[in-house]
Amino acid sequence: MVHTELRGVLVTFRRPLDLAQTMRRLADQTRLLDSLVVVDNDNDPRVAEIVATSSAATNVIYLPAPENLGPAGGLALGMTRVLRIGDNGWVVLLDDDDPPRTDEMLAEIASFADEMLRLDPSVAGVGLVGARFDIQAARTVRIEDHELHGPVVVDYIGGGQLPCYRAAVMREVGVPEASLFFGFDDLEYGLRLKAAGHPLYIDGGTCLRERQVKGLIGIDRQPRRQLGSINWRNYYTTRNLIWILRTNGHHGTAVRVVAHRVLAKGLYNLRSDPGGAWAHSVMGMRAALDAYTGRMGRTVEPAALDAPVKG
Repeated sequence: MVHTELRGVLVTFRRPLDLAQTMRRLADQTRLLDSLVVVDNDNDPRVAEIVATSSAATNVIYLPAPENLGPAGGLALGMTRVLRIGDNGWVVLLDDDDPPRTDEMLAEIASFADEMLRLDPSVAGVGLVGARFDIQAARTVRIEDHELHGPVVVDYIGGGQLPCYRAAVMREVGVPEASLFFGFDDLEYGLRLKAAGHPLYIDGGTCLRERQVKGLIGIDRQPRRQLGSINWRNYYTTRNLIWILRTNGHHGTAVRVVAHRVLAKGLYNLRSDPGGAWAHSVMGMRAALDAYTGRMGRTVEPAALDAPVKG
């Protein structure tokens, strides 16, 4: 049996203890990675030492980023480096604080990837769990439990779900959009791959098993998000969603996102929490303005906006 290369990219930022645990778990996998590029967004000597002494892959590479590029920029940097190592095989994306749940997961995802390539030579990638995206409504559509059998086409595979992309397709379509910095980079990449004629698949049986393990069977829809707190994550997800919609030509939907996610939510909370509602609207408008003017990248420092908001 031909051994298909399986390479990994892992982005880390100020979590050396979690990273060390994840690296140990990767070393215990029944299918060892052929190479692993660890992108360090903080250029931490402790991380460099962890990588230097790790047996998480046959070849482990430490790649310090020139600055904090965020998850999106870090993945783009790491995936670009991986493409210099080899021309074929698969590239799996890993989290520094969320290792594979079992020792067989990398072997299972690699086997499913090879199977899908035999069934569909245009395949872009596979993963544990994925979702569809209603771009007209700008919302994620959860795949229903009864659909989860055999290969299932999805629009994107989320972070932490072992997204595994084909190197040949990455060379054709490119790597994830680095300028998104944080949030929806997986969605942007999935939509771009789909537009290029390269579908993504999940194994329905595996996805159903993951839902069972996590107690997620029987959920009809995605939970509604509350206004919550004004923080840097809200800024980036709002900005990036609007940017993705406009990039894909859905300008009317982008306007509706501004109206609902920025203006309506702020007005809804105006009576119960005037200060929080105003702050939410201001930062939302900043996110929308940046999306429309193309002001991307790291425009807000992580944790800079973590101010609690009532209600």
